[in-house]
Amino acid sequence: MIQKTFLLLLLLNCFFLASSQILGGGTLFSNAVVFNSTWISGCPAGGTSFSNQAAFEPTTAIDPCAPAPTCVTPGGSNASGSDVWFKFFAQSATATIAVNPSASFNADIQAFSGSACPGLTQIGCGSVGGINQVETLVLTGLTVNQIYYFRVFGFGNSAARTGTYTFCGSAGLGSTVLAVSLSNFNATKQNNTAVLNWTTESENNNAYFEIERSDNATSYLPVAKVAGAGNTSSTTRYTFTDITPLTSAVTYYRLKEVSTDGSFKYSVVVTVRRDNNLKNTLTILNNPVAGNLNFRVNANAAGFMQLKIINNSGQVVYRQKNSVVKGDNIFYIIAAGFVNYANGIYNLQVIINDESLNAKFAIAK
Repeated sequence: MIQKTFLLLLLLNCFFLASSQILGGGTLFSNAVVFNSTWISGCPAGGTSFSNQAAFEPTTAIDPCAPAPTCVTPGGSNASGSDVWFKFFAQSATATIAVNPSASFNADIQAFSGSACPGLTQIGCGSVGGINQVETLVLTGLTVNQIYYFRVFGFGNSAARTGTYTFCGSAGLGSTVLAVSLSNFNATKQNNTAVLNWTTESENNNAYFEIERSDNATSYLPVAKVAGAGNTSSTTRYTFTDITPLTSAVTYYRLKEVSTDGSFKYSVVVTVRRDNNLKNTLTILNNPVAGNLNFRVNANAAGFMQLKIINNSGQVVYRQKNSVVKGDNIFYIIAAGFVNYANGIYNLQVIINDESLNAKFAIAK
């Protein structure tokens, strides 16, 4: 009897280990799991780790009801891998899905709009990294509060198709419909003041907005509160004038949207410059670097940026490409990208609009 009970417990344990609770997501579109923002709390060390092993076995086929990923070779070995499905509510027009795989996993990402499979439309596909390389997919043009889907899958040889991963560096992936649908937020310099304007398309139990200000895009302090509309499906416009903006070259503002139940969410960050003559500049925001590398690029025009991190021996140890908007752009490279870097001095090189900018920083872990 004891042996039978032990065998039953062992079988139940194997069943739960293969369930979507261990995977995080579902093994098919039909059981996609809502993305949980707590999964990225405490990244990188404390980020929740997931596995696609159970999805991979016993089948290697990705869910055929969705369009085939355009970022992998059709019919090749890299197109045959397991997929784990997630869904999220867009919190803004832009969302970032960052998958940090283990040493045994080559991860890819495919994202979709639509609500039925078949019937999905690919809106993004990422397959630029290799085994143990962070895969980042930035989605733009999203509709706030609309639901979107994505799947994480592996490819290549059997050793690279499965493994563990975290979502460190992901952003904008909401688990619920936002209490406030913010369609616009901007700040402009008028004489010696900063004028903030924002617009909501709908509000649900919105108590108030708290305006926060910073001189380094890291540490924010409250400036004022503006009452919200509570519950409305109509467009509502707000304005606030900061008559005592900071004296730093750049002042950063964000909105803290507070609901009646005390929950809150932050808006995107907007900036005001004391000098309206834009120049291409590069500034490290945290030096030395022990975790994420945060830096600011001020662009005199919208365009594209090529980024390199170079060690003291002149070797390029990291590359990345990004688009920039005119004005200030805040970027960060997640700490997972630095786990194998030795302490020392590095050079961050950014080529933007045909101009090369450089800034030194130290890694001290």
